Amino acid sequence: MGKLAFGFLLLLVSFAFLAGAGSLRTQGPRPVGGLLRTIGLGLAALGAVLILFSAVVVIQPGQVGVRHAFGYVDPVALMPGIRFVAPWSSVERYSTREEQFPERSDDVETISALSSEQMGMTLDVALRWQIDPQQAPHIFTEIGNEAQIHSAVRNAIRNGVRDGMVQFSINDIAGRNRIANTMETEVNSALVTQPRAGGEPFRIATVTAFFLRDLQPPPQVVQAINNKIAQEQQIQTERHRVEVARLQSEQQRLLNVTLTAEALTKQYLEVLHDMRQSNNLVILVPTEGGVPMLNLGDLRSNLRRQ
Repeated sequence: MGKLAFGFLLLLVSFAFLAGAGSLRTQGPRPVGGLLRTIGLGLAALGAVLILFSAVVVIQPGQVGVRHAFGYVDPVALMPGIRFVAPWSSVERYSTREEQFPERSDDVETISALSSEQMGMTLDVALRWQIDPQQAPHIFTEIGNEAQIHSAVRNAIRNGVRDGMVQFSINDIAGRNRIANTMETEVNSALVTQPRAGGEPFRIATVTAFFLRDLQPPPQVVQAINNKIAQEQQIQTERHRVEVARLQSEQQRLLNVTLTAEALTKQYLEVLHDMRQSNNLVILVPTEGGVPMLNLGDLRSNLRRQ
């Protein structure tokens, strides 16, 4: 619109110069008349160029344009490329690339939410979103410029995260993927708006990726969970000790049952049987008890006497 106004202004000025040059020519050949005519023609050409350029807009890749003039909004969005519009029209441009929330990757967006037990939770979420280029005229009519779109998306994200968290209890916080999927669905639902003047609802933006980066329950709940884990570990340790003691007792009982005099004699004879291949002298002396015994001291004494 500024180019158009300036172009018309140059045309008016050029007409004034041409009129002045014409009036001087009627009075006779004057060098001033030719100069004024030249200036007038130059200003007219410049004004025409400005008016022509005001009718041409360039929509860059990754953008969409919305044409509007005198309170009327064109329902057809302007796609990337060179577009011809009425010179008196204005064009609002929106980015169609993926946007992220928070806007910088190193930022942290902490959202307070309630669980189904009305326990306060602290959430750190991040997501990527993108507008539908075909919905740009509706977005311009109902919401406004790009800054206002970002504000509406942020509010929808916070509302959707809270609506998603309230569907889960404290005991469900281990299922992070399920919670994140529910939150993503709620955020997408919150990004659908109803026009004030009636008509079909339209979508402001669509979530393309959702990340639940952190989920912190209240400190007292964290302490209770840690105490519960410590107690369970202690119970497991005590169960292990009881099981070891039981096994040892069972082993001792079986040993007492199976360790008889006959079994000891059998094992003793098996050992002697294995020793027959050795170079040692093996002497079996039967006794009344049935267990072979040998007193080497008495044997040496008897051998010396002989």
